[in-house]
Amino acid sequence: MQGSVSFGKEVIDTISHYMRRNAGAGAAASASGRRSIPFSKETDVIYIIIQSAYLCRDLQFCEGELELFLNEYIMVQTKSIETIFEGIFNQKHLTDEQPKMEKPLIFEELKKCLREIRKLLRHINMKLRVESSSYLWVEVIKKISVMFQTAAILLAAERIEGNPDEIEQVKKKLTQKTVIATSIVEGKYESKLCSEYHVCVKAFAVTKTLETLLGSFKEMEEENVKLFIRYVSEALLETKLYSHLTEETSNELQIILNDMAYSDSVSAKGVLLSIHKAVEDRLNALQLKTHMVNGRDVELVHVILSDMDHVYGKSSFDPFHLFMKSFYGWQRTRKRLSGPIRSLLKDLTDAISDLPEDLSYKLINEVRAFLEITVDPE
Repeated sequence: MQGSVSFGKEVIDTISHYMRRNAGAGAAASASGRRSIPFSKETDVIYIIIQSAYLCRDLQFCEGELELFLNEYIMVQTKSIETIFEGIFNQKHLTDEQPKMEKPLIFEELKKCLREIRKLLRHINMKLRVESSSYLWVEVIKKISVMFQTAAILLAAERIEGNPDEIEQVKKKLTQKTVIATSIVEGKYESKLCSEYHVCVKAFAVTKTLETLLGSFKEMEEENVKLFIRYVSEALLETKLYSHLTEETSNELQIILNDMAYSDSVSAKGVLLSIHKAVEDRLNALQLKTHMVNGRDVELVHVILSDMDHVYGKSSFDPFHLFMKSFYGWQRTRKRLSGPIRSLLKDLTDAISDLPEDLSYKLINEVRAFLEITVDPE
């Protein structure tokens, strides 16, 4: 199993144009390490590097078969990033017989990540007595995902040069592709951890609540759905969401919300029910312990929900009970819902703010990427 991302030729050409290809960045032009022979973990350089790190040595948390799972997950994340860099650097396939003047950049970055992963695992191992192993495993998967995401973005950004305005667009595309790639791998391996190793997510309050909320719009009149969107749109302006988006994406999002709230030519109900389908698919996958292949927008919805479920994963009560009570009351009486929506968004924002910096960065990147490919596609 290998992670991969498909890119439009124009995207690769654009990014490649701004990557340094001079002697000072010789490693960028070095071999990708891809082999012409069929893939085998036993002979794959990346897997050998990972295996040789002995990440789970003396750690109860990931001993036995779980160590094999972890090594494979790291390998596939690495290969998903390698796929991106092969496109960026326009590298050629090399066989074992072709000499390599220096180690590929991806190998060096992998070794740095492995050192950080070892530190993470030792820290997680100490938490085993006080936190559930399933919660900790999901945390490990997410933290490793953002490690690779961050390393790839920084590595490429250091080698981009050219017109400042154009560079920003290149960075945006590169970040978007990297976030999508790591998210797809993360989703597949979170599912595999459950279906094959029986380490499953126990709490998914955000997914369940959102599925119930969106499902409620099936029988609701379009006029009332539009009213709900108005409340949400107004409340969003009071959050920090727009500060994390580009001006273009922020403007597009506001236009779309405005159209959903006021335009007769846009079905707010139709939009919300299409989102409901994606949320429902995640809920079904969690309950059936399966993984479905989805489009990149749906994959991002699922990983965002997974992150939010993890945020509330240790909560001993339903964090959305009061809001849903207000929502059901609004359905019956049509009393204003703006206050409860503002309170809900504030609670969500506060919960995200309390996240460790890496997981907060990860979630923001995912939301930004989702909005860029849906409300501001290029």
